[in-house]
Amino acid sequence: MGKRKQQASHDDDVWGQAAGAIGTLVVAAGILAAIKDKLGLSWLATILVTGGFLVAIGYAAWRVRVLLLTWKAGGKPANGDKKPAAAMAAEAPAGPQEMPTAMGRLLQRLQAPVESVEAIPHPSGEGHLVRVAAPHTTATVVRLRESIASELDMTQEAVNFAAVEGSIRNVRMLIGTPYTHIPALPDLTALDLDADIPLGYDLWGNILTMPSPIGKHFLVAGETEGGKTSFLKFLAYLFLLAGGRLVIVDGKPDRDYVDFRDACDYYDDSMTHKGVMGALDYVREVAERRGRSKRDGTRPEPMLVIIDEILTFKEDPIEGKEFEGALKITASQVRSARILVACATQHPRDDVISTVIKNNLTVQVAFKVMSQAASRMILGTVPDGVNAELLPASARGTFIIKDPRGVREMRGLFITDDMIRRAVKVRVDAVEPNEHAKAVLAAYGKTDFLSTEELAQALRECGYTIPDGSQAMGMAVRDVIVSGFGAAPEVTQGGPASSRRKGRRKADLLALLARS
Repeated sequence: MGKRKQQASHDDDVWGQAAGAIGTLVVAAGILAAIKDKLGLSWLATILVTGGFLVAIGYAAWRVRVLLLTWKAGGKPANGDKKPAAAMAAEAPAGPQEMPTAMGRLLQRLQAPVESVEAIPHPSGEGHLVRVAAPHTTATVVRLRESIASELDMTQEAVNFAAVEGSIRNVRMLIGTPYTHIPALPDLTALDLDADIPLGYDLWGNILTMPSPIGKHFLVAGETEGGKTSFLKFLAYLFLLAGGRLVIVDGKPDRDYVDFRDACDYYDDSMTHKGVMGALDYVREVAERRGRSKRDGTRPEPMLVIIDEILTFKEDPIEGKEFEGALKITASQVRSARILVACATQHPRDDVISTVIKNNLTVQVAFKVMSQAASRMILGTVPDGVNAELLPASARGTFIIKDPRGVREMRGLFITDDMIRRAVKVRVDAVEPNEHAKAVLAAYGKTDFLSTEELAQALRECGYTIPDGSQAMGMAVRDVIVSGFGAAPEVTQGGPASSRRKGRRKADLLALLARS
């Protein structure tokens, strides 16, 4: 309906304009005839004189209109007027000033929103401090890593970034082989697990820390030989030095953690469902016991629980669900008991790092992986440019951590097996065994395993009365162990493969001693 009205109005305008034009032509013809008769000119002369007069009147009217509009605009040129090109160039905002350094000019060519680029010294490479213009963040420069490497005709591994702590607009850039400047291990004699702990170092060799790990749970993942076990061993070493307790479940056959066994409250390398479930049960018992004893005002020692490799305990679907359920309950119950759980895997897939795992292990540590999808599987949501796939292969042990300080890249601090063994010895030697414990340990000597019969015979030689009957003998041996260590470890199979017998391991007794 509206369209028909608009069309009718348009038709009326056209007819009105046509009628006005015809009338104007008639009037103009009459005026020209009058002028011709008055002046006695020819028709051609009359038309030229009249046209020139009308043009002059039109130009005069246009100039009057321009002057009026200029006066109304306060002396500025009216709309539609153009200034000279030189004046316009003088008043136009200046373009970005060319950076004084080659790296600054390169970033400008790549259209990075940089405010300044300053050269800074580095022990073995070319360093730059890049300040990004507001409102952008350092992620806008980090994501240009591939383009920068292409411009410089080098691999991406030679283009590295180190965040400036406390800033979202400043980032340090290293052009060269990463992590070549290895710092000395910091002084750990006064280590406090309730304060910041050292965790690694950055591209310039600066030690990086994280806030107290107590009550936090770790997910550590990455491809094989990336440095995960070294990271967890360093964490266990810190707990040992600071007086913390250890529970270790080794789900790999290489026995990487065996040097810690004598200092562990609970150690299992059987790679069985029973072993890991026993460890989680034990940890919950400790947390419950600590909860009951809170009234006396004492603070229990922090405890670190390591489970490596979690895939081992998820391969059977039924046992895997039981393991995840126990892990979820344990992680939620033990935070207030000053217990930290750290789980590791070299299989960063969704069937291994399930929703249950990710929701309960809230500090993520990603070592080098083979794809960006695997990196996201470990770290979840991170800023653009953060990708564990791009971690340098030349610097084993480099990782990305997502913790209360943010998302940062660093290389782990390494310790030797001798350092671990010395720390374990200090822990074990710090506990003075009573006479019963001394007798049992003397019975073992340098042997790691004794059958019940062998231990009974050794105790008889030390002056203990141990019956010959199998049942009474076993009970008498157990009583001596409990008197010396406060509890008796479970009876297990040991000895030569051809003649395995029931007995107890010396390491389990030492663990009880350390725990006391």
